[in-house]
Amino acid sequence: MTGHLPRISVVIPVKNEAVGMAACLDGILGQTVAVDEILIIDSGSTDGTQDIVRQYPKVRLLEIAPSEFNHGDTRNLGVRETSGDLVLFTVGDARPMDETWIERMQAGFVADDVAAVSGIQVVAHDPRNNPLEWFRPVSEPVRSIHRFGSAEAFDAADKAERRSACVIDDVTSMYRRSFLEQVPFRRAVYGEDMLIAIDALRAGYALVRDPAARVYHYHQMNYHTTLQRTVVVCLLGKELFDLMPGRQVKRPLREAVRLLREPTLSLREKLYWWRNQRECIRGVMDGISIFEKAAAKGPQALAKLHAEYLGTPPIPVKSGATSAAARENAG
Repeated sequence: MTGHLPRISVVIPVKNEAVGMAACLDGILGQTVAVDEILIIDSGSTDGTQDIVRQYPKVRLLEIAPSEFNHGDTRNLGVRETSGDLVLFTVGDARPMDETWIERMQAGFVADDVAAVSGIQVVAHDPRNNPLEWFRPVSEPVRSIHRFGSAEAFDAADKAERRSACVIDDVTSMYRRSFLEQVPFRRAVYGEDMLIAIDALRAGYALVRDPAARVYHYHQMNYHTTLQRTVVVCLLGKELFDLMPGRQVKRPLREAVRLLREPTLSLREKLYWWRNQRECIRGVMDGISIFEKAAAKGPQALAKLHAEYLGTPPIPVKSGATSAAARENAG
C-alpha cells in the first residue's frame, strides 16, 4: 500500500469463547504492527467472555442478540462500527502463531487491485488436539495472487481453478475497507468468506494468500460434526462451482504408524486419537454418500438437503475438557 501508514481495525465475532479469548487478544496486541482498534461483537455469550474482553482497555465490546447473528451481516456490522483503512477478521478461539502475523498480511497488499489477504490455519502441537493434524511444514511458504479481471473471465475459467482462487479464510483475513464498502458480505450462515471471494474476483479485484501468515485454530470433530460439515462443503462446491466431491483416499495404516511413533503421547492417548480419526473418516464418507445420493435425484433433492444442512452452520466440539475426559475413558 502507498501513501499514509494504513490504520488497522480488528473485528472478532464471538460467542462463548472464554477459553481462548485472552490468548487471542494478547496475541493481537503483541504483534510487530500495532492495530488501531479491536471490536468484539458478542452474540449472547454465557461463559464470561464479555468479562474477559472488558479487561482490555483497547478493546470495544458490542453485544447483539443471538437472533441477529449471521456470518455475513455481523461482519458488515463490524465494518460499519470501525474506521481503519484495513479490516482484519479473526475468531475468538484463534491466536497468532507468531508476532509477524499482521505484518505479513499487511505486506500482502502488493497491488492496488488487491481486495483481501488471507493467511492459513494451523494446529498447535498440543495433546488436546488431534496429533494427526499437528502442523508439520514440509516446504517454505510462498505467497500467491489470484485475479481474473472481470466477471466474464471468472465465469469462463475452469471450475477447479475458480474454486482454488477463492482463497479467503475469515479466521485469518485482512480486507481493504474501500473494497468492503463497495462489495459487502452477503448474508450467510456459512461460507461468507467463499462468497465474498467470488464477488471480489467477479468484480475485477485480486486476492492474495500468504501461508506464512498463520494462526493456531482447532476444533475437535466427531462423527456427527464431520458428517454435517462434509455435506455443507459438498453443497457449496456444487452450488457455487458445479463441482462434485473428489475421491477420498484412506490410509489407516499410515495414520496408525504416525500415532505409534509420536513420543509425547501415552498409549491411551494414541488409542483415543486413532478411534477419533476413524470416526471422523466415517463421517466424511457418509457425508459424501448423503450428498451424492441427493445429487443423483436432482435439484429438488439437493434443495431439500440445502435446507436441512445449511439452515444452521456446523457446530464444532469446542470443549477441551470434554475431549480430555473422553481420552481418560478411552479403552
